Amino acid sequence: MADMHPIQLFFSSHHPLAKKVEATFEGSVGGTVYVQIAAPSDLVQRPEDNTLHSGFATIILDSIMGGAVMGTLTQVMPIATIGLSMHHLRRATAGEKLTGKAVCTGTHNDVAYVTGELLGADGTPVAIASGTFMLGTRGTSIRNKTTAPETTESRI
Repeated sequence: MADMHPIQLFFSSHHPLAKKVEATFEGSVGGTVYVQIAAPSDLVQRPEDNTLHSGFATIILDSIMGGAVMGTLTQVMPIATIGLSMHHLRRATAGEKLTGKAVCTGTHNDVAYVTGELLGADGTPVAIASGTFMLGTRGTSIRNKTTAPETTESRI
């Protein structure tokens, strides 16, 4: 598991979000991560056009952006989103294959700065985001969940 990128652990069976989405880690380069996601049909909000609630894009991008931060850390520690600015350009369609990309652009003091985008199969943007993440929060790391018994609470 030492060779595993932290986002692979995040999108494992140890996290409740992973039970809702099919996510595949596609790789990382420096502070950039790439993830493929299938938009789940059980989250359709508008049956007339088979589209998901925009909150789906929010939670997915927040998660991928957190993964980009975790991938740049030299020491395992919990993190928390402290700022997230989302721009929804369209809704994801059920079953659509999406690509998520996040870049940790840097850290200052105990805060990491990240940008992210969620693209449709045709390359059109679904959402773009920027966020800040506090490093070394008091919560438990998702990495600790691999050996601890399952609980109903999850902290990243």
